[in-house]
Amino acid sequence: MAGPVTADPLVGRGAVVTGGGRGIGAAIARALSAAGAGVVAAARTSREIEDVASALRARGAKAWAIACDVTVEGSVIDLGRESRRVLGTVDILVNNAGASASAPLRKITLEDWERMLRVNATGTFLCTREFAPEMAGRGWGRIVNVASLAGLEGAKYVAHYSAAKHAVLGFTRSVALEFAGTGVMVNAVCPGYVDTPMTDVSIVRARVRGPDPARERRGGGRRGARPVRRRERAERPVDRPQGRGHRAVKFEIINPESLGAPKGWNNGLLAPKDGRLLFIAGQAGWEEGSAGSPPAFADQFARALDKVLTIVRAAGGEAGDLARVTIYVTDLAAYRKSMKALGEGWRARMGRHYPAVALVEVTGLVDRGALVEIEATAVIAGAP
Repeated sequence: MAGPVTADPLVGRGAVVTGGGRGIGAAIARALSAAGAGVVAAARTSREIEDVASALRARGAKAWAIACDVTVEGSVIDLGRESRRVLGTVDILVNNAGASASAPLRKITLEDWERMLRVNATGTFLCTREFAPEMAGRGWGRIVNVASLAGLEGAKYVAHYSAAKHAVLGFTRSVALEFAGTGVMVNAVCPGYVDTPMTDVSIVRARVRGPDPARERRGGGRRGARPVRRRERAERPVDRPQGRGHRAVKFEIINPESLGAPKGWNNGLLAPKDGRLLFIAGQAGWEEGSAGSPPAFADQFARALDKVLTIVRAAGGEAGDLARVTIYVTDLAAYRKSMKALGEGWRARMGRHYPAVALVEVTGLVDRGALVEIEATAVIAGAP
């Protein structure tokens, strides 16, 4: 099922990164390009995105700069048209464009409030609406929304910014559920204070208008504040995604050399100590009493896996949180004949995440007409 692992896993994929001219956005554009994707860096400031795209092209990558104001519907539509023209298809969208600001509540103007919502929340909505439906139509897509720790917990002097990032997380959760089973995965990352120009501006303004929120977050303000030892480099959050508002679960792969390399699946995954176990009951590929005739094996496999993923996402997780999957089949020969189709269905939903898997042949399943049933265990990250 697994297929070969390549050094450039995103070769042939097209990616759009908003806010791609500097900071986290530029780092994400570089990371996607390094993985083989063609990349469009989008932002209002043409010079910055041209610099990013030029640097990537100098390394032999496929990269373009497209100016876009994500708060303007027509500009986002233009971004979609131009991105499809140069990339062919847009398979990956990173909604990174955003703005930050800080001020005591009494000094936040209505204009300040609406600007935070437009750039951070409305921009994410417009870009996702532009690209997500066609991803679903092709059966594969990845959308990552850059939120913030302020969207999880809130913080002093950033009520408008925090509200906008809370909106991004709520939007992410809703859209992830809406597109469950289509092959489109929607997630959010929640960085803390990252060493970027936007953070510098926010901290400077806070120092003019009131206490420094970065100092508060480092534990130098109110008693009991969670300390942050340093501001992260822009490249670090790229490697540490947050699963729809939760901290990412990072499994440790256990493949003892004495057992040889596993064929397609990992022998074991060691869960982090702060994960919450989710036990998923057997999900049949066909339910007795359903209208019509039972579909073929590969279609039933996809249906059963979609139901498993629906449960995982309802618990606040994602496909990569599955630690173990048990597949029950009534006809092992049919399973073997369907390997190519099963692999395609798996990768459309799971990407290159391969948990520990057990395959069991049974004489029959409870639901008549069911050829496959899948049960699983997932580890969902706990609250920070």
